[in-house]
Amino acid sequence: MNLAALELAVVGLARNCSRSIARDLAVLERATRGFGRVHFLIIESDSTDDTAAQLQRLEQRHASLRHIRLGRLAERHPLRTDRIAHCRNAYLDALATDPRYAAVSHVLMVDLDGVCRDLDAAGLASCWQLPMPWSVCTANQGDHYYDIWALRHPVWCPGDAWREHDALVPLLGQTEATNVSLFSRMVHIPRSAAAIEVDSAFGGAALYTREAALAARYEGLDSASREVCEHVGYHARLRAAGHRIFINPALINARTTKHGGRKKFWRTLRRRLWNALRGHD
Repeated sequence: MNLAALELAVVGLARNCSRSIARDLAVLERATRGFGRVHFLIIESDSTDDTAAQLQRLEQRHASLRHIRLGRLAERHPLRTDRIAHCRNAYLDALATDPRYAAVSHVLMVDLDGVCRDLDAAGLASCWQLPMPWSVCTANQGDHYYDIWALRHPVWCPGDAWREHDALVPLLGQTEATNVSLFSRMVHIPRSAAAIEVDSAFGGAALYTREAALAARYEGLDSASREVCEHVGYHARLRAAGHRIFINPALINARTTKHGGRKKFWRTLRRRLWNALRGHD
C-alpha cells in the first residue's frame, strides 16, 4: 500500500494534559509523515489546567491541527465514561459532516496521556502488511498488554474484567481479585506474533478505515446507567456491521506503560511462592 495516496485523520481527547500534549503531537506528526495528508483533531473538555490555552497556541503554529472545546461537561454528564463517549462522538460528527475531512480514508484514534510516546511510522505501516483484510487495527505494548477493560475475546477476556474484579473482591480480597481478573490477562504479545482477531480492543491507539469509524456511535453507560468501557459497545456495533477488528502486535505505541500492572502480579506471585517455600501462608 502506498501510504502517500491515503488521507489520515488523527483524533483524540484532551483533558488536563497541558504538560504532555505538545510532546504527544510531535510523536504523532513524526509517525504519520508517510501519509499523503494528515489532519489532527482534538476534542477538549473539563480541563482545570491550561490545556485549552496550550491547544490554542499549538493550533496557531500547526495548520493541520484543529481543536474543539466542549467546555464543562461534568454537570450534564457526571459519569466519566458518559463524558468520554460524548466527546468521542464529537469527533465522529466532525469527521462525518465537516468538508475538510471528506477525503479522509483512515482514522487514527489515540489517547493523549503519553501512552503513544513510542508510536512510529513502521508500526503504522505494518497494518498494511497483515495478510487478512481488516477494518480496525489496535495497538500493542512492548512489555505487557494493559487495556483489559476495552478487551473482548471469547477465550482471553470474554466479559467485563472490572465487573469480575468487583464480584471477586468479597471472595478473594482486593489483591487476589485484581490479580485474577486484570493482571493475569496482561500478557506479553511479541511484536512478531500473528494478528489477534478480537471483538473489542484499543490499547491507547487504533487505526480505522473511514467506513468502520463512522459505522457506529459511542455509549458510555449500559441500559442500567452503569459505566461501561465505551469502546466495547462501539466495537460490537462495528462487528455486527461486518467489520473485523485485530490487535496488530507490530503496532507498538509504548515500550512500557504506567497502566500495566503485570509487574505487580509477578511480584505478588514471587512473594507467595517464597512464603510457601518458607512454610508461611
